[in-house]
Amino acid sequence: MIHALFEKDRPLFVRFDSNRFRVGRRLREQLRGLLVDMLPMRKRFEGKRLVCWANDGSTGRDGQRCALCRDRWKCAERVRLMLLLDGLEETPVPAILEIGYGSFDALEQFVQTVGPEKAATSPVCISMTRDSGRLRFIFQPAD
Repeated sequence: MIHALFEKDRPLFVRFDSNRFRVGRRLREQLRGLLVDMLPMRKRFEGKRLVCWANDGSTGRDGQRCALCRDRWKCAERVRLMLLLDGLEETPVPAILEIGYGSFDALEQFVQTVGPEKAATSPVCISMTRDSGRLRFIFQPAD
């Protein structure tokens, strides 16, 4: 019973289904809400298996500093976006969206458009497209 109290606000991971976002059981063409925080990450895969990760972007799961790791060139730099999404329930829903390097410029452009100091309080609309088979995210100020 006590643990259920903490489950209520557990963030949902945003996944992808074709060209739509999957948030829990809901499919959306785009996401709307607030971009609360951005966290650097690194992930390294061998084949399709995740073998190492750094949730802070600088220290791997085994405690090794990424800057000193000989395999750091094999890591994928990612940004974990902490979002409060509108339109899913009566109140905003906490969610996590991880974006790859190919979407960094679009995110940077959004932050520069609204201003770095206002990014966490400016509503954002996130959509996706495919470019040469790669998933890219588009960030725009929401109406």
